[in-house]
Parts: sequence; C-alpha cells; structure tokens
Amino acid sequence: KGTLQMFPQMKFRVSGLDSKAKYILLLDIVAADDYRYKFHNSRWMVAGKADPEMPKRMYIHPDSPSTGEQWMQKVVSFHKLKLTNNISDKHGFVSTITTFIMRYYCSRTTL
Repeated sequence: KGTLQMFPQMKFRVSGLDSKAKYILLLDIVAADDYRYKFHNSRWMVAGKADPEMPKRMYIHPDSPSTGEQWMQKVVSFHKLKLTNNISDKHGFVSTITTFIMRYYCSRTTL
C-alpha cells in the first residue's frame, strides 16, 4: 500500500464568484459505480461487485481560504493531491484521498 501523486493533475478554471468573499475549495473523489474491473483481452471489463466505499475524505486546496478574485484570476491546480489505498492513512483532509484499485472514480469540487 502506498501513496501516489495523481497523474494527470487536476486543473480547473473558476468563475462566477463574489470577488470579495472568501472561499474554501474542496475536492472529493467518488466511485463512478459499484463494480470492480479487470483488464482482459486488451479492454476493461466488470470483474464483480466492489467492496463498500470508505467514509469520504475531502482534500482542502492549500490556498484555502482565498477570495473569489484570487480563485478566478488563475487556473486552480491540485498538483499536491495524492491518492492512497491505505485505509489507515491519517492524512485525510490534508494531502491524500483514499481510493481502491480496479475501480472507476469521478471528481467533484466544492466551494
């Protein structure tokens, strides 16, 4: 079990914020479905039901809190985010998000 830098990095442009208000930007990674997958005959295929999801841990962008103006003036990068499959990792809400191998995931950002 290890910790890996996420690749490719997630980058977003933010718009429509109140330029003077302060915002905390959070990132969450959620399972896209309830299945495990395997790579077989040069393609991904369902390999059975997935294990239950762990409690969610969100990644707080290190520039949080920042004003809407600061968020909107540049591309927001999550280059410090790391993924782990170690359910005992104590750094949740700091630098890592727990994921399981052989699953599809989607990202969600929240202000």
